[in-house]
Amino acid sequence: MKNIFRHLFPKNLWNRRFTIAWAGCFATVLAFDLLWSMATSFRGLGFVQTYLYGAVLALLMGAPAMLRRHGLAALGAVLAVADLLALANLMYGRTYFMPIPPASYLLAGNVAEFGDAITHSLQWADLVFPLITVLTLWLIRKDSPQKAWKAWGATLGCGCLLCGVTAMFGRAPLAHIEYLKGECYYRATPPVVYTLPVSVLADLMESNRPVSDEERNSALRFLGEQRRLAREERPSVEPRRNLVMIIVESLESWPLGARVEGQEITPALNRLLADSAGVWFAPRVLSQVGPGRSIDGQLLMTAGLRPMADFVFSMRFPEATYPHLAKALRLSGGTKSYLLSGDRATTWNQGAIARRFDIDETRFRDSWDASESFGHPRNPSDGSFLRQVADKMKAGEIWPEGENAFVEIITYSSHFPFTIPEEHRRIRLKESYPDHLTEYITAINYTDGALGDFIGYLRSRPDYPETIIAIAGDHEALATWRDAIRGYSPEMNALVDADSYVPLIVLNAPVSGKRDRVMGQVDVYPTLLDMMGALPADTRGDTAADTSFPGVGFSALRSVSPAYATDISGHVAGDTTRADPAVLQRVLGAPAASAAIIRADLLSPMHRDSSR
Repeated sequence: MKNIFRHLFPKNLWNRRFTIAWAGCFATVLAFDLLWSMATSFRGLGFVQTYLYGAVLALLMGAPAMLRRHGLAALGAVLAVADLLALANLMYGRTYFMPIPPASYLLAGNVAEFGDAITHSLQWADLVFPLITVLTLWLIRKDSPQKAWKAWGATLGCGCLLCGVTAMFGRAPLAHIEYLKGECYYRATPPVVYTLPVSVLADLMESNRPVSDEERNSALRFLGEQRRLAREERPSVEPRRNLVMIIVESLESWPLGARVEGQEITPALNRLLADSAGVWFAPRVLSQVGPGRSIDGQLLMTAGLRPMADFVFSMRFPEATYPHLAKALRLSGGTKSYLLSGDRATTWNQGAIARRFDIDETRFRDSWDASESFGHPRNPSDGSFLRQVADKMKAGEIWPEGENAFVEIITYSSHFPFTIPEEHRRIRLKESYPDHLTEYITAINYTDGALGDFIGYLRSRPDYPETIIAIAGDHEALATWRDAIRGYSPEMNALVDADSYVPLIVLNAPVSGKRDRVMGQVDVYPTLLDMMGALPADTRGDTAADTSFPGVGFSALRSVSPAYATDISGHVAGDTTRADPAVLQRVLGAPAASAAIIRADLLSPMHRDSSR
């Protein structure tokens, strides 16, 4: 025992300078663990690996303290980098519920675009990182460094040996991380249990792992079964020629029909919903986006695939073959497709992905007058943007009358941090509410007004009787503030949904009614195909696999449609008490099947017959 203790704590290593340096580094690791757990789950603090791996990482971080020249500066640089990585992941995690995917560290352009959203995620508690760094450097500023590299190496070796012993009695770190990420309550714990660097390394190795034959074959079987189900029980509807899909930034379901201080939050949408004839409404569509957020919303609802948790599909696999409503509707009715967005084409690689979605015509930020713009980035405001879209439609530049069209429109003004200038606000609240709630209500109310004006124009067109208008939220808005807002008062608890639901509103739908049961965003794609009366391609003898894609979800118009869904963390929302085991298994297996479809490019022509 004495020999072990001497190797772990040799006197020439654990002098005052190195001990304080190691303690400062360990405190930085533990500060990240605590703040991460506050935003996710405290379960990660119950693992012995949390403290063992943290101590070993602190040994590595503290090594510069032994340098005789520039040791203090080198240690300061290490702590500064650690602080920046910790803060970046905390800010990202508070909004996206996960650490930054490895591939996203290089997306500097996207970081600049969403700078306001990220910086608004900072909290006063985050000041603990620079305070630890400053205090550590100040305490050792006058201490002389001592060379103890052999002792440091021996101590590090003993620490690694202890890490190996813990793996012998459980799972190896990478396997354990994969296991934790597959568990609902532990999905967010790997950065705490195994430290952020090990978690990032595991994500990097997973994202670069080739698809196994078993995964490929399983995904093809899944896809074949989905195609079989799509051919059965087709709903009898009157086909429509046109589909206008408006994907609204951060629109949650609870504001619809709700009042605050006697004022309607979404008066325009409320009026549309009150006209029950030809309106189909699903208020409990579970947000299923991953790290790509808005672009993941497009993948889910317009392409029928689930996003991957570890990286953004549009950045990692921009050349894969993707399905899309545009492809299915073109095959079904010779439809021309448009994507209209006030964002840059480079944001989340939208321009390249739109080409892979086979959209005929795209208009991004440089196509619009952005002189009326709120906050950063300088996207046109929703009011200005939708007015310009309507003007171009009236002029015949976009969707001229008589043309069969699919028009996808992406709004932006209700993006976090929900900044609406005073002169553009349509609702004003007098009372004080929890963080971000007042701003969110104000932003959604503004966008609601812009939507009301635009939809008024669409309904005035002579081709409106042959047009479906679908309005959907791209993802949830309240992120990690949801529980605090609901816990603020009984009124807030009754106002805000416990789960992250976004709405799907379909105007001039061939079937009307309200679906109160839970569904997922991935179910929007097959639901809209059914409402449009678009038949699978293989009923016409077509063999192009991508254009006959049925989606990995379930149409809400069919009896097999489940009353539950899973989000990116694996959390199941809805009622599973009488769930068909086979359907439940397909819902749970959809993320893995989608990942294999994208990563192995299973919708490319070379695989066209494999899943039939």
